[in-house]
This record gives sequence, structure tokens and C-alpha cells, in this order.
Amino acid sequence: MPRLVPWLLTLTAAAACVDDPAPLDDVGEAPAALTEPTVEGAPTAAVAAAAACPVSGTLPARSLAVTDATALARFSFTRVMDRLRATAAVSAVQTNLGIYQAWFRTFGATAAAGDCNDANIDPERYGLRCPRTPELKLASVNPFLATSAVKFVPVGLFNRFDLAPSTGANCGEYRIVYSVTTTAAAPLSGPGFIIFEATLPNPTPAAGINACLPVARFWQELSTDADATSRAAKLERFYFTGGAVAGFPAVVDARHYGLANGATAPFTNGQVRTNLFIDGAEWALREFKLRKRCSVATDPTTCRLAFDHVQVKANPAEELFAGTHARSSAFLTAFVNQIPALVRTSTATIGLSTSNLFNEFESVSMPGTETVRYRARASAAARAAIQAKLTALGSTLTTNNVLDRATTQTCAGCHQTSVGVPLGGGLTWPGSNGFTHIDGAKTLSPALTGVFLPRRKAVLEAFNNARCATAKVATTVIDPELTIGGSPVGAAN
Repeated sequence: MPRLVPWLLTLTAAAACVDDPAPLDDVGEAPAALTEPTVEGAPTAAVAAAAACPVSGTLPARSLAVTDATALARFSFTRVMDRLRATAAVSAVQTNLGIYQAWFRTFGATAAAGDCNDANIDPERYGLRCPRTPELKLASVNPFLATSAVKFVPVGLFNRFDLAPSTGANCGEYRIVYSVTTTAAAPLSGPGFIIFEATLPNPTPAAGINACLPVARFWQELSTDADATSRAAKLERFYFTGGAVAGFPAVVDARHYGLANGATAPFTNGQVRTNLFIDGAEWALREFKLRKRCSVATDPTTCRLAFDHVQVKANPAEELFAGTHARSSAFLTAFVNQIPALVRTSTATIGLSTSNLFNEFESVSMPGTETVRYRARASAAARAAIQAKLTALGSTLTTNNVLDRATTQTCAGCHQTSVGVPLGGGLTWPGSNGFTHIDGAKTLSPALTGVFLPRRKAVLEAFNNARCATAKVATTVIDPELTIGGSPVGAAN
């Protein structure tokens, strides 16, 4: 439930953030959850140091989606894997290649542990393609060799400050996208992508979202730095070496990619995703989190790091809509409570968050084999429950609109299945590059350039401007279940 709290330095024009924090249009005002709490211990010096305020004119290519070669040259796949091993504090015997090859063996099916047919994979039996033989070929190559016929090349850095919970539980996600590149000698063909999605911890959680202000200012100020080499050095410190933002650790750290310490320990925030079309077989997306297992907890030399295959966020199984699964009833009750987020009036702020109990272990976006066509599978009971909620909300949207909007929030839907689909209320889901939102040539999709980056720009600027020294004290309502961008906490995007 929303809670009333005092806020400091709030823009006087800020409105209350209640059920729907959406802007007036796709690129309009950011929600009032961007304002700042008066919490003892908040970094007021950082607030007072709002040098260039108010801000405007944010350049997406510098502050939101970085694709310039000068910066990306510092982001090798090897460097990320080196950092993961070092920050996980595992045995030096375990190599980058060993971790990588075990990771991609999760696409295979054998009697050994660590495959997609393990008992802990898809325990609800929603279904996944296992094995995936084309993707399994990636386990046979060594992408770390300079002469390798298969490599992972960085194509983009993405600022997702907008995913920070409005409570300040963390300070957002910061992503690195790698594209599979192959030569004629490679045993496989692409395309394919790996996306490292780190959650940056809030070093002063008692201060709430206010403590994240230095991170917002870091990204904002990149827009005013015209020197590509200077920006690259700042991003290198932010992601790898630390020191870019005082008091914050470097982004690339095993603990920021969901690291679970122990064989049965729960995962934390952050994840790594794959979006693969190896050998042109089938576009499919999977999600992974890191796990550290030690045979002797106090002895790092006995510790090993692994990428564990986990459920894909916001990707409920079609069977749950169809009413053919034992968990259908529980899911339908939970889904109806998500409808207020699905009926928002902006494409950029439609949202869905579902328990992993209901999520599948892969999201298939290939035409003809998609796993997220909810409109086609929804039962009469599901449609009746959706319509009852729409009526209670006074919404003119149809049940098909809601089901199609739910599909947009899945990985497969966002990347391809929902492209061009009318969503009701005058909205249509924007275009991808054909299964991707950034391709191997570093081209951004129409959805990014036309809808999502403008929205993220508005969120970043509003967050910073709400903390200008000239802003006035006010109170507003914050919903702890929402991010500062207005999406449900824990949603995929």
C-alpha cells in the first residue's frame, strides 16, 4: 500500500504517485515517486552540491545508451569474467573458460548435474526446449582466445537508473550487452547476445532513494562531457575500478548479479540474460544468476562460481491463463491485481510483475513457437475475472487488450511478439530491430529511440531537478512497490 512520507526539495509541481504514476504521454513528465525523503543520515552535502540545476538536454548517447567505440574498447568480455571471479572470491583453479563452458552446458541434457534437465529446472513443468543443441555448441568454444572464431563483443552500455525502487532499496541496474561474432571457421553461427544486468546497491539504505542522487548526477553529467576519452575513463571507473561515484562500489561485481552464497542460499538482485538465435534455429531468451558453492565455507580455495539457470522475470506460463495447470487459480488471483499497472495510458509505463512460481525458464519469441500468446490461450474464467477488474476500474479496455499488454512485458513479447500489436487506448507496441533492441552493429530499435529512451531521459532529469537547491519542501505519496520510473519493482524492464 502507498505510504505518506515527508519529502525534501520536491518540485512544487510534483503530483501524488498513487495507482498510476504514468506521464501524460509516452515521453512526458516523470512520476512523483522521484522526489526525495527527509531521512536522518541522508547525504545532504550531495544534495546541496547540485551544481548545474535544473538540468535539461540530456543526450541519450552519452547518458542512457552508450555505443561509442572509445568507451566500449574498455569493456572486453574477458574483463567482466575476470571481475566476477575476483569479486566472488573463488578458487584460482577455476578459470574464465571453465565457468563459461559450464554456463553454456546448461543448454544440454545429460545425466550430470548442471544441465537443463536437472530436477530444479522447470519444477512446475511449464515446459522448455531441452536440450537446445545449437546453443550447446557455445560450450565447446573458447571465446577468450585472441584467435577464437567465436567471440563476445561489447555493443552497448545501458543506464537503467529508472529501475531503482522508489524506496531506495537499490540504485538501479547498469547493463553491458555483448554480441556473438563468428568467423567462417566457427562451428556455429549467430546472432546472439549476452546482457549483464548488475543491480547497484544503495550504500546508505536508511537514506532511501536520496542516497542514489550521486549516481543520477554521474550519468547526467556525462551529457556535458564532450571528450569521448574522458567519458570512457569515467565509465570504466563506474563499471570496473570504482571511484567514479564516491561511496559506491564498481558495478561489475559478482554480488551484483544475483550472487547466492551456498548451494541452497537465496539469490539476490541482478541477473544475466541471453537472447540467442544460434544456427538460426529459434530465438529464445533465458535468465541466469550467479551462485557460489564452497565445500568448506571458510576456505576460498574450495569455492566455485556458476551461472545458475533461473526463471525469466515477468514471463508467466500460458497454461496458467488457460486454466490447465494446478496453479492457475492462484495465478489468476495474482494477475488480476496487476491489471492497474497494465491499463496505464503510456506504452513506456505499462507494467507487470509476477512471482517466479508462475514464470517459465525461457521466453521464446520465434513466430509459430512463441510461448507468450496469452490472448490465444486465456480461458473463459480468466477473461471473466479480467473483465470484472476492468469494470471495477472503469476502464474501457477489452480483455484482449489486457492479455496483449501482458505479453508486451515478457522478454519475447517486448523483443518481437508484440511488435505492432494494438493495445487499446490508442497505444501500439513499438518496433524492435527484429528480435533485439540493439543489434550487432550497435543499432538501437525504434522502441528504444522513440519511446523508452525519451521516458528514461524524463525520469533522470526529473529526479535530478527535484533535488535542486531552489526546490521547495512538500509531501507526496510513494508506493514502495514501484520503481522511480513507475514500473513494478522486480519487473523485467
